[in-house]
Amino acid sequence: MISYDWQQRIKKDCKDFLNTKIPDNDYDFEIIYNAYPERINGEIPQYVTTFVAKELAKIISRKPDQFIDFLQFIQKNKGDIGKKLFNIIIQKTALRNPGKYDQMLKDLVKETKDESSLKKIFDNIFFPLLKKYPEKYINALIDWLRFNTNDNIIENIFKILSNYIKVNKEKARDVFERGEPFWNSENHAIRAGNIKLLKRIFTVNSDLYHEIYSSYQSTYNPNFIEILASAVSEDTKIIRQLIEKWDKSGNIRIKKAAAIANKNIAKIKKK
Repeated sequence: MISYDWQQRIKKDCKDFLNTKIPDNDYDFEIIYNAYPERINGEIPQYVTTFVAKELAKIISRKPDQFIDFLQFIQKNKGDIGKKLFNIIIQKTALRNPGKYDQMLKDLVKETKDESSLKKIFDNIFFPLLKKYPEKYINALIDWLRFNTNDNIIENIFKILSNYIKVNKEKARDVFERGEPFWNSENHAIRAGNIKLLKRIFTVNSDLYHEIYSSYQSTYNPNFIEILASAVSEDTKIIRQLIEKWDKSGNIRIKKAAAIANKNIAKIKKK
């Protein structure tokens, strides 16, 4: 959609901006495309800002340490376009330099209050990193849960882990086993995340799902039972036996879990 001549002009201006403006702490990237003649509803077309972001990323990825201040500035001070450029640049640069921006991203996530912006950081940056470097980022995301009490962050961590095993089913066991120690957490968001993850496991690896329920047949821990009950996704002999056992318990939490599991069974039968 951008003519060849303008592509070449923008590429040149991206290089000039990084080489001459940023060293002087001039981070007004709009200078790159302000001369572009087309407007949509009075604004620069999105495809132009996307093209600029990708061109900047190509250069920044070669020297990622030199542009951290610029990236932090545009994310915090340049509105929606700045956030968009930041996400595109970081996504592409971080994929080529795994770990380089991890601390900056963690700090950014802690500072981000807007739920939509937080979701974009996880979806557009952490999820691609997770897909490309699973061994590193499964551990990093799970470890993050140990020191985080922000429900929105916890929710996004579990969401991308769940989405990851949807596209990489063979990693379902790995993700589950690394997250299983958090089953005893009293944090509501972590509990909800584990339920979400277990439901996803049912859809991607039913054998593992059955194995998990079998392995917890003897537990009387209410935290574990509440997760199992809330994640009931099928009507089987083992699950019915578990529900009967829970229903006979003198622990009120376990009896409530049995009721939740029975409601899930009833929903399954209606489908």
